Amino acid sequence: MAECMHKQVIKKIKEVITSSNYLTLSCDEVTMVDNQSWKPIHSNNVQDWCHIPIFIYLEHVIARGGAYNLTKVFMGAFKEHGGFF
Repeated sequence: MAECMHKQVIKKIKEVITSSNYLTLSCDEVTMVDNQSWKPIHSNNVQDWCHIPIFIYLEHVIARGGAYNLTKVFMGAFKEHGGFF
């Protein structure tokens, strides 16, 4: 059941992103209490002058720093979960 719900959430995210007039992408780093690093990927979409914020993906980063790996994580999440490409 959770798998079906997840597919519907991904479908809705793709619909919102593809029908947006404008969008921005952002990510942040979150360090947990146990010192693990996570990168949440967000999109702020504009449809008819209304802002629709969307949480796209949460990536667990394991010893992969640097701009190149961050870009890979960012674009991969947006491609797979956001349907942008």
